[in-house]
Amino acid sequence: MQSKSFLSRGSSVLLEPGHVAGNVAVATSEATHSPSVRRVAAVRCIAGHIILILAFAIAFFILQKLTFLLRFPPYERTTLWIPGALTFSALLISPISGWWRFYIGLCIAGYAAYYGDPEIPGVVALLSAQFHFAMVAVGAWGILRLTNRDPFATVPSMLVFVFAAGLLVPLATSAPSDWIRWMRGLGDVWPTAIRSFLAISLGMLIGTPALTTAMKHGRGWFRSVTLREGIEGMVLTLCLMSVGLWVFTTSADSRAIPALVYAPIPFLLWAALRFEVVGASWALLAIAYLSTWNAINGRGPFVGGSRDDHVLQLQIFLMAVALPLLFMAVVVGEHRRAHALLLREMEERRKTEEGLRHASRLAVLSEFTASIAHEINQPLGAILCNAEAAELLLEKPSPPIDEIRRIMVDIRNDDLRASEVIRSLRGLLKRGKVERQPVSIYQIAMDVIAILRAEAERRGIELQLELGRVHPIVLGDRVHLQQVLLNLIINAMEAMKGIPDERRVSVCTLQRDDEVVVSVTDRGPGIPPEQIPRLFDRFFSTKLEGMGMGLAISRSLIEQHGGRIWVENASDRGAIFRFSIPLEKVDTKAEMEADTSWNRELSR
Repeated sequence: MQSKSFLSRGSSVLLEPGHVAGNVAVATSEATHSPSVRRVAAVRCIAGHIILILAFAIAFFILQKLTFLLRFPPYERTTLWIPGALTFSALLISPISGWWRFYIGLCIAGYAAYYGDPEIPGVVALLSAQFHFAMVAVGAWGILRLTNRDPFATVPSMLVFVFAAGLLVPLATSAPSDWIRWMRGLGDVWPTAIRSFLAISLGMLIGTPALTTAMKHGRGWFRSVTLREGIEGMVLTLCLMSVGLWVFTTSADSRAIPALVYAPIPFLLWAALRFEVVGASWALLAIAYLSTWNAINGRGPFVGGSRDDHVLQLQIFLMAVALPLLFMAVVVGEHRRAHALLLREMEERRKTEEGLRHASRLAVLSEFTASIAHEINQPLGAILCNAEAAELLLEKPSPPIDEIRRIMVDIRNDDLRASEVIRSLRGLLKRGKVERQPVSIYQIAMDVIAILRAEAERRGIELQLELGRVHPIVLGDRVHLQQVLLNLIINAMEAMKGIPDERRVSVCTLQRDDEVVVSVTDRGPGIPPEQIPRLFDRFFSTKLEGMGMGLAISRSLIEQHGGRIWVENASDRGAIFRFSIPLEKVDTKAEMEADTSWNRELSR
């Protein structure tokens, strides 16, 4: 007996024929739970944690060093502190069970960043990292709980983010050092506390949206950007940096125009309007670093007065610009998503209405398919009889040519009649775009009556057509108007189920002022007054087997033609459905063609 070899995750198992399936499952289970596989999985898991910890520590260390470059002498005075935003971003996009990795990375980076610093010992920096992580973790937890893990999607969620990241966390983070300064009796406690608070708050507010997007979406965000958006982003960056360099690199002697500081505002607005919170956040970061670096080196509009004034003025300027810009970006994004959702819903609704219309048309036609066949069989039978009669006459020695000519005319008329029935049926079955053209309401009524004549006879219902003397022409879709009238007449016939006498449906057309009114009257029991206001609503039906879509679709079709449809009970018995279509000015040729078609129909 030949055996087969099965390899599963590096293990080899011999399988006998006939036992392959069961043994494969056993081998796979054993391989999965083998000590070597578990060790490999554990090593890979530990390696992944270590890589993430080191990556976060390196990123935090680099941002901390970049922040040191923005210090105003003396040591602690800086405009904004971005490393806190990195911690906030990491916690916002990660599950709470994995936060411990960022805690370890923060401790490593905090100690390394201040290693060998004569002002702040590494131990003090390590203790500060504990308090910083605890405060940021509490703020991130609250944001995730209150904003459904998306703090930049809506205005309420942005308010929660600003309150937590821009107020509570900075206050809690800067309070201990301020308290220590106060206890040691150092001067200038409150100005220093305000500058420390604003530095942390600005770093959180400006840096968190930018870093969160970069860490959460990464390369996928850049791949989703279109060529047009990429070119626009590069142009925006070039313009923003050019204006920023012009404004913030001016020498101290050219500070005669204080309003020059607002020159970057239009480009910041451009970033917010076109790229929402992400664009606004990165643009603000660029302006913050550019303005701070030049202010440190004695350039730009924020170099007057003392060093403390430099920091505070720049912080107030950035805060005054950042808050409204971020909220505006959120509003733009929210409106843009709502608009896109509305467009999708409208498109889905259009497709749905185009399909519940086609389905309604088919449902109506299914009720009188037999009568259509009967209507076609009549002219076909007449054609056959006339053809047989003409054949017999042609066998005579002297065929009566005049009589044969009359028979041929009858055959032609019967053929045209059958063709007209088929044409009407194909038009109702067709599913296509709305085609507006000059049409005669009278011709539409004649077409529908011709289709329903046999069905009315089968039901024992008399169809009456009352036409006015004027031939109104409207611009509309022939098939849609036929569908509306067809649905109203079918409903009228359905309303007279169980009515023993006066089983009659009247169709009347009347031109008044600048519109034509078509009414369909039945002799049924009428409509309960409380149901009339809801009769044209979707999914509302007075029939047990009805879908409640026929009248709703009819109203939609009539409204698309600029008309209206309504119903009322007759004074004695029954209901009257009416719809009106506005008259349109059409050329004389179209009107003459409609009159010719109307006269030809009457001659039949």
